[in-house]
Amino acid sequence: MSFPGFSKILIAEEAVSTPLTKKAKAAWPDIAPQIVRNLADHELQLDMEPDPVAAGKRTLALGPNRGKFIRKCPGTMGLVCCNYWVIDLVEGCPIDCSYCILQGYLTDRRIRLATNINDLVDEIDAELAGGTQPVRVGTGELSDSLILDPQLGLAETLIDIFRTRPRATLELKTKTANIDSLLNLEPADNIVIGWSVNTPAIISSDERGASNLHDRLAAARQIVKHGWKVAFHFDPLVLHDRWEEGYRRVVDDIFSVAPPEKVAWISLGAFRFHPSLKQVIRDRFPMSDILNSEFVLCPDNKMRYVKPERLKLFRTLKNAIVAKAPSTPLYLCMEGIEIWESVFGGSPRGDKNLCQVFG
Repeated sequence: MSFPGFSKILIAEEAVSTPLTKKAKAAWPDIAPQIVRNLADHELQLDMEPDPVAAGKRTLALGPNRGKFIRKCPGTMGLVCCNYWVIDLVEGCPIDCSYCILQGYLTDRRIRLATNINDLVDEIDAELAGGTQPVRVGTGELSDSLILDPQLGLAETLIDIFRTRPRATLELKTKTANIDSLLNLEPADNIVIGWSVNTPAIISSDERGASNLHDRLAAARQIVKHGWKVAFHFDPLVLHDRWEEGYRRVVDDIFSVAPPEKVAWISLGAFRFHPSLKQVIRDRFPMSDILNSEFVLCPDNKMRYVKPERLKLFRTLKNAIVAKAPSTPLYLCMEGIEIWESVFGGSPRGDKNLCQVFG
């Protein structure tokens, strides 16, 4: 069975004849789809499974999105927000990472694909109407932006939408090497292909189903050669054996495949989680060492590394990156102004390199 390894496809009655549904049926011809009146009526069936999260990752549900497609990243009061906008075209991710917040965040564990693309286009235009500030949007919060691309070609659809809307910059963020469709497209100045990266040790132990680091960076090299801009996200940064050496080597590897002028931005985010996720990780990833550190409950109700360890992580990565690319925009994800000042000596508003990120 090819990855993603779906075993069930559910299709809402009103979505049967949509282009995305037809692509999905062609992509997985060995699965007889189940046509249903209401997708929500089938959500709770997964709760009967021994591992509902894993069962959800094997179920593809197609139907119209009844809510908003676009929302501003909610951020958290007291933390610095980078003004990212999120497009919810796909909800749920076939990749199975131990630290993934979606294991507890999404009540519907299936991989849900919205089929009403025309409504997405209308909503994008409504959000952009009348504004002048640049907008940065992405599809990588509730899923992996390229995980279904070989079968469904979602990247080309989104790129075609944003190519003619230069005020917005679209980032497609992935842990895969699924770039074949992108190599057949003309690059655009307002499209960025981003990779979440980590050390080989963490990828091997805690990112089931993701491409290894070598393949991700090989894909990034091809993308750069083709003329696209790229981005990299060290999130989550995880304390583990020989992490300093490991992350420095990842930085070296990044700039061996992508010259600084082709890197749109790099983000740093330390491992953090809601307390309820702790037992989920222990149950689903009993061999993972990701919880074997000292954590404290912070005001945003997230467990985080104690401050000295967090600062050491950020400063180590910041120094390694700045040594290679001093002008590349570099920012922290979901941290307060005190941490910003301790790591960078000031706030993001005072860094001219971050204008395109923070607006």
